[in-house]
Amino acid sequence: MTGPLWDVARTLRTRMRGFFEPPLGAGAPPIELLQAALDELERKVQPSGRGARRFPYTRVVVHLTLPAADRAAIDAVFGQLEARLRERLAEVRCEIPASLAASVSVADSTNGERPVMWVECSNDVDARPQTRAEPELPELRVIVVKGQSDRADYTFKGGAIAIGRGAEPSDAFGRMRRNDIAFLDARDGVTETVARAHARFEFDPALGAYLLFNESISNPTFLLRGGRSMRVTPRDRRGVRVQSGDEVQLGRAVLKVAVAETGGAS
Repeated sequence: MTGPLWDVARTLRTRMRGFFEPPLGAGAPPIELLQAALDELERKVQPSGRGARRFPYTRVVVHLTLPAADRAAIDAVFGQLEARLRERLAEVRCEIPASLAASVSVADSTNGERPVMWVECSNDVDARPQTRAEPELPELRVIVVKGQSDRADYTFKGGAIAIGRGAEPSDAFGRMRRNDIAFLDARDGVTETVARAHARFEFDPALGAYLLFNESISNPTFLLRGGRSMRVTPRDRRGVRVQSGDEVQLGRAVLKVAVAETGGAS
């Protein structure tokens, strides 16, 4: 189910969960803390007109105030905070800021002034001095070599870039995905081998590079470099770093990648 009725049902489920579940305590397991944080962040989504929604922040910090916190357990669960937040925002068909960053901060509890979990939202421009220049992101150019897509040539700067068949496919539960590189629903022996949610490129600020992730279990993804073919493991959270000249094979479809260095050199 999609559309307004789906939105109403989701809102009711969220409110009922908040009503019937007890408040979070210091002994709450990390997965419950993560779920509560995602619920709180979902409530910050704002309508932007004509049925569209947007998340108005680019920086999110989830603060945990816990006595004798199990840091290893928290790191294991909250290590995917940003990815889980992007998934949740996509589920509610929300426009996601390209520079969205999410992290967790853990402090020992010393008194009862702070709740166990609270979220801090801001925008990057608010958090840095106005005189500091925004780091320039490398440009990713993607050319469709095999397969039919809505465009033959794409250019991106930073963020996550979803690849699949159809512009806005949805699964059996009505969850919609917006593909930035969208192959057509065509049967030509090549295009139909691209899954609706096949793969994604994502810029990693720590590495200063784009990574390739395979999001499909049944449809293979390969990275072709220097005459060698490397299979990209499905659902591998580490990703594979891409560089200029690489080709990405999605089923039988092929993309060619070029990464421009900061300053415009390729």
